[in-house]
Amino acid sequence: MAEKELAETPEKQSSEPPATTRSGEFGWRVFVDAAVPPAAAIICFAAGVLLLLSASQPNLAGRMGDLLAVLPLPLVEVSHFVASLLGMLLLFLAAGLWRRIDTAWWAAILVLLAGAAFSLLKALHWEEALALALIAGALMPLRRSFYRRGHMSDGLLSLPSLIAIFAVTGLAIWGLLAAYENVPYQDDLWWTFLRDSDAPRSMRALAGAVTLGCVVAAWQIIGVRQSRKADGHTAADLARAEAIFSATREGHPDANLMFVGDKSFAFTPSGKSFVMYGRRGGLWIAMGNPVGPAEEQLDALIAFHEAADHAGKSPVIYGASGDLLPALVDLGYTIRKIGEAACIDVPGFSLEGSSRARLRQARNRALRDGWRVEVIPPGGPVPWEALRQISDAWLKAHSGTEKAFSLGRYDEAYLARFPIAIVRQEGGGGAPVAFASLWPAPGGKEIAVDLMRHGPDAPNGVMDFLFLGVTLWAKTQGVEVFDLGMAPLSGLRPGRYSPALTNVGHIAYDRGESLYGFRGLRAYKSKFAPDWQPLFIAAPPRVSLPFALMAVALLTSGGLLGLILPKTSAR
Repeated sequence: MAEKELAETPEKQSSEPPATTRSGEFGWRVFVDAAVPPAAAIICFAAGVLLLLSASQPNLAGRMGDLLAVLPLPLVEVSHFVASLLGMLLLFLAAGLWRRIDTAWWAAILVLLAGAAFSLLKALHWEEALALALIAGALMPLRRSFYRRGHMSDGLLSLPSLIAIFAVTGLAIWGLLAAYENVPYQDDLWWTFLRDSDAPRSMRALAGAVTLGCVVAAWQIIGVRQSRKADGHTAADLARAEAIFSATREGHPDANLMFVGDKSFAFTPSGKSFVMYGRRGGLWIAMGNPVGPAEEQLDALIAFHEAADHAGKSPVIYGASGDLLPALVDLGYTIRKIGEAACIDVPGFSLEGSSRARLRQARNRALRDGWRVEVIPPGGPVPWEALRQISDAWLKAHSGTEKAFSLGRYDEAYLARFPIAIVRQEGGGGAPVAFASLWPAPGGKEIAVDLMRHGPDAPNGVMDFLFLGVTLWAKTQGVEVFDLGMAPLSGLRPGRYSPALTNVGHIAYDRGESLYGFRGLRAYKSKFAPDWQPLFIAAPPRVSLPFALMAVALLTSGGLLGLILPKTSAR
């Protein structure tokens, strides 16, 4: 892919796959592992509601008298206050149980047991204590269902869970006001500690619970932001991925996007393959096919799926080629076509014949004017300052900013890894007027154009001239395919029985020329008579593919602001 497409500390992963995906384990274990976390979350949430509502209501006078005959009042007061705090914690821990977080599992057991103890100490609520103890006991043998390794500060709250917590808190406050409506409010109530003073005790308990809830919610939000800032790969991961890239005999050129610096990596157990991906919201979005031996494609996708599942995220594969479809079908993913890549058959390419007359004439005219295409290998004498000026002028002219994820960017350390094709006057002494970086695929049988830009002084048709020069150069290098990049939404077949995403995409392609230039981009690349290879997006059925495409656009543009700013010209 290149400039032509749709314009958190990483969560720790378990060293073992989740129970539902281990080899040979099906049947009842699959259903248990699917049902246990949601059921445990609901029961844990209900236990939190029980503790909060209990704290907001008057205690049974007889039991309280018996308790105070044995225990001192300060211990009873503290127990009542702590029980309400534990109730609030259970509401938050329920979100972690729902997401199968191992930390939430053992924390919930501890809080439930503590809640049972404090229910007895606050007012001899043995029924409440028994229920909490039974829930804790039922959770203990279910450790295997909570396989995701994480920390409670990683940001477990979703909007629905936050709304539910607010609703329960409001219900508890309403219950307190209804229970003590005959008690006139006075500031002294907060500091009243008497054996028969239930109202002050309930007020303090709920105030503490609400305060704790706000603190935990803020902690979660901060955890989400810190996690996003810390997203990315480690140097060791990149070195490992680079070694796999170098050892791979064949693959696709967009594997070079691993060097952009904004990807994380999921590796197969064999260590011979990896999937590179970016994070957006609840999605882990893989860029292109797995990199590694062809026979490990399915293993690589499974490793990526499991890594996303461990982190509580949903996997998405963006820009998958046709050879990945069997593996995606085996995983049960929903698959939709998103466009076509223009691939030139380099050995069969020729400028002879009437169909190539215009290209031939344009090239000959440029050659007569003294223009030449020069391909500088990695490590060669690249005129970086001149290319920087071209890039800056191009971005300014198009009111654009550098992109990411599915696109390369102007960064000398990144571009120095690849051959650079430049257009300048014959003799090599003139300043370049246009350039393009070239991605060599693993194995070297295919190349693709990545970053391509031209300056304001470039002659008309300079990019046609550059592409032709690169194609002829590739033929001398034994390259078989030259990928000109994707034409988004090209090749979609609308119809009565076609998926809604396909029909909407076709309408955008047919009538959205002023927004992106979909037809114009395909027409431009068609002049080189390429083979059009389909590209796809795929995800588990629970993932909305339109939402996933929007997430890709946000990743590529650097967020919502980058998406709504004036777009740069498509490649």
